[in-house]
Order: sequence, then C-alpha cells, then structure tokens
Amino acid sequence: MTAYPKRLIEVDLPIQRISAHARREKSIRHGHISTLHIWWARRPLAACRAVLCAALWPDPADPLCPPAFRERARELLRNWTRNELGRVGQESYSRFIAIQKEPARLDDPLELRRALLDFLADFANWDHATAKPYLDTSRALTQAAHEALGGMPGTRPLVVDPFAGGGSIPLEALRVGADAFASDLNPVAVLLNKVVLEYIPKYGQRLADEVRNWGAWIKEEAEKELARFYPKDPDGATPIAYLWARTVQCEGPGCGAEIPLMRGLWLSKKAKRKTALRLLPNAEERRVELEIVADVKATEVGNGTVARGSATCPCCGYTTRVESVRRQLKRRRGGANDARLLAVVTTRPRQPGRFYRLPTEADLAAVTAAREALERRKAAHTGARSLVPEEPTPLGGGSGAGRAFSQRNYGMDRFCDLFTARQLLALTTLARLVEEAGQQIRRREEAGFAEAVQTGLALLVGKQGDLGNSLCAWEPNAECPRHLFGRQAIPIVWDFAEGVPIGDSSGAWSILVANQSNAFASVGNDWNIGTARTEDAAQHLLPDDSVKMFFTDPPYYDAVPYADLSDFFYVWIKRALPG
Repeated sequence: MTAYPKRLIEVDLPIQRISAHARREKSIRHGHISTLHIWWARRPLAACRAVLCAALWPDPADPLCPPAFRERARELLRNWTRNELGRVGQESYSRFIAIQKEPARLDDPLELRRALLDFLADFANWDHATAKPYLDTSRALTQAAHEALGGMPGTRPLVVDPFAGGGSIPLEALRVGADAFASDLNPVAVLLNKVVLEYIPKYGQRLADEVRNWGAWIKEEAEKELARFYPKDPDGATPIAYLWARTVQCEGPGCGAEIPLMRGLWLSKKAKRKTALRLLPNAEERRVELEIVADVKATEVGNGTVARGSATCPCCGYTTRVESVRRQLKRRRGGANDARLLAVVTTRPRQPGRFYRLPTEADLAAVTAAREALERRKAAHTGARSLVPEEPTPLGGGSGAGRAFSQRNYGMDRFCDLFTARQLLALTTLARLVEEAGQQIRRREEAGFAEAVQTGLALLVGKQGDLGNSLCAWEPNAECPRHLFGRQAIPIVWDFAEGVPIGDSSGAWSILVANQSNAFASVGNDWNIGTARTEDAAQHLLPDDSVKMFFTDPPYYDAVPYADLSDFFYVWIKRALPG
C-alpha cells in the first residue's frame, strides 16, 4: 500500500490571493458558466480550481512525498518559469525570477512547495483559466501526482461531486486534468451539468454555432406569431418595456378609489435624463391619474403608494392595511392580469436613449388581444401537460424555506399566476418552437448533438421566464427590467416591468441566444468529457474504491431552498424539452 503523504492543502494555501480572484470573478460575465443559466449559491471557479489542485498534489516537503512527483514538479515549474514569467502576479514574480536565475533553488523541497502554491494562486486568476501553459502544467502535475501515488499509468484521478448543483467543482476537475462525475437529485442541476461537462467539451464551437442559428430561427418564427401583440408606435418608435402596477381598492370611508401599488415613481435616474411619474389624484372619479415629468429633481419626485405591504390612497390619504391588500390580491390570483399599465418605454430610430410615454388605447387593445389568443390556444391544446404551467408554486409563510416564498400570500398558487397573459403567450410560443426545432435538428443530425442543441435552447426558455414574469421590477438606474432571482426567493413585486421577448433590447430572446452562444464558445472545452447523472448521494452507482477524491459543497439544510426555486425553471424546461 502506498504511504500517504500530506497534500498541499493540508500544509498551506494562499487564501488571500485566491479570495481576491474569487471576488473579481463575480463581475465576470463573458465566458462564465453562470451566464448559461441561473443556479443559486454557485461556488467561485477560482476557489474550486485552486483547492482541487492543492488537494490532488502532494506536499513536496513531506518526507513521504514520492520522489517521482518532486522530480516532475521541478521539471514542469522550471519550464513554466522559463516561458511564462510575464503572466504571473506581483506576489509570485520575485520567487519565479529567482527560480529562473537559479533553477537549483527548486531542489529545496520547501522552495518547491512555495513555487507550487504560487503557481496555483496565479492559476486561480480568471485570465489564466483557459491559458494553455497553465492548463498544460496543471494537468501534467495532476497526472504526475496520480501516477506517483499509485494510479495506473494512462488513467486519471476520478473526482466526484455528489451535490453538484451549478457544476463549478466538476468543471474545474476536468480543467485541471482529472475525470469528473457530477450527480444531484435536482433535474435542473443535472441538466446544467450535462451541458457543462458533456455537451460543451464534446461539441464545442459547433454547439455554439447551432444554438445561435436555431435561436435566430425561433425568433423569426415567434415574431410572425407575436409581433401584433407588441405594436410599434405610429411615429416608428419601438416599445421595449411596459410598466405595470397591481391595484387594490381603497378601503377608506367613502373613498373606494383604485390605488396603483407603486414602490417609487422614478422611471430614469440617469444624469441629464431624469424622468419620473407624478400622481394626480382625482377624488371625484375615484381614480389616480398619471403624468410623466422629464428633467425632474429628486426633491420634486413624490413617494410611492405602498410601504411594508400597506397601501396609502393618494385621493383620501387612508392607508389600507397589509392584510386587506393581501386579501384583495389573493382573490385575483396576484392581480397581474388586471394590473394597471402605467407607462410604455420605447426607443426611436437614430435617437439614443429610452423614451417614456403614457399608454394608449392601442397598447390596451394589444393586451386584450393577447389574452384572447392565449385562451384560444388553451382551449385547442391537447397533450399530457397543460399549455401553461399550472403546477403549484412553493408554499409561502411559516419558517425555514417558506420565508422565501411570499407569493402565496397574494394568491399566486400556480406558476402560471406569476405571469401576465401576454407573457404566457410568448413563453408557450417559445417553448413550442424549441420543441419543433429539436424535431427538425434530429432529422438532420445525430441524436446526441440534436439533444445538446435542444437542451441549450430549452434552458433559454427558462431564462426568458426569469426575465419575463410579473415579479420583474423596473431598474431606473439602468433603465431595464430586473430579473426575478436577484435573491434566493420568489417575493411579491408591486409594480413590474414587462419586456418584449421578440425585440432586441434587454431581456429579449435574441440577447439571451447571443449570450449563451458566446458562453458555449468561451467557457472552454480543451478537456475531457465528464459525466452528469441523477443520483442519490447516499446510494451511489459508482463501485467501491473507484474514486480518488470526493469534493463537494453540500446543501446547508434549508438556507437555500434549491428544489423549490428551481421548479420555476423546471416547469418551462420540461415543456420545451419533453422526455
């Protein structure tokens, strides 16, 4: 039996430098797996990469470290410092300069340890994640460690993550030269891991190109069906978002006015473009009128009508308590489909920026037409699943995970209640077109590749749902809709923004397709194909003693209610990816 030398991680780890790279990674979008699809509490790739290396490689200063590993590590680091010194960070530079001038320094096991730690700290840098010299060196070190510690020549160490989630750990295992087996009980997590570990390494740029091509086809077909429900203005302006507010009836004595529930009145907070809504109470007609005010100062913008769930009437000043607000919205399944249209956000040809106007009869007629079209489709629909997701939403209230789901307090008991009729019409159209695209691809391509392309497109339907529901707030600083999952919850949002999925602005299908195609091409695929499966961690299919390392970030009881949160996507993905 091979003696056990300590691994690098057992003696030292440059945590401060790794953490700096992990913090920077939060702002990385291009090429990061987080852009493929939402998953909660993702582990930073930088930390996973560094910890994997430090756990797979033995400590060269340990007396039990195999001499073969020490010798190979010296050779690799000497070659690396000779050719790649310009890449290293400031903290490593002086040590690698010294090694370059005096290669014999690495004969000292302690100096070799420090050099390995410097290397993995610099490898944690996002800019080095797909750099060939770093990849080649790290993989050679991993292979040297594997064989020196008793692994069969020509095999690789197997790293298993039984709670794989978003896939950071198994992806980095493949990157540094190990085999990876990712399992989870959650079907959305398993699907994400199949994309990252199996489809991207196998198909690479070809997958990115086909997702882009078929995504464009889906947009073109969806536009034919949906364009009339998002009509352009007579002057050629194009709507890119519709701003809505749920409403309740004032319960003040003798009032009964309709109160639009609004957190605030800002439309745009950008410099030189500050725009807001102004409330104009009309007590006689029991209604609140609106006007749009441009070039407004902060002191001139009033308060919203809702705070802590209670609604204050602009007409009479009476505050309807939160219990009554909930009761009224509960009767109307959340009130998304009888919400009040506050304003329309448009763009104009050859004019930069966003423009705001009050709604017109044409806007309201388009909403009515969309509602009627959805009802006709529901009546004509056949199949094992309902056209719209009527599956129950997670239970709200109470303690534990229930705290994350307040939507039930307002009557949104089914997932379809989270959307307006026009949003449901758009999403069901996209889901159907993804399925049709999959059928066409299977007639032209091998089954595995067709499945990979359709899976990529199905994930986009889920992302479209995240940006196209009645819980997306308007962001006046960026002048675009926020996505639902800004945090790990499904909260109530009083005034919401409805984007235009067939447009070309934030939240549109074309933007999502472009981002995913870029991610498929940029995440990296210069490594072996991994394995992702639906498995119970307590009853795993792998044989005993087949695993070199279990490396996982297990779920923390109900701190993040992954299963309930991911059902939001599951109900759409299974409609776009039957079976």
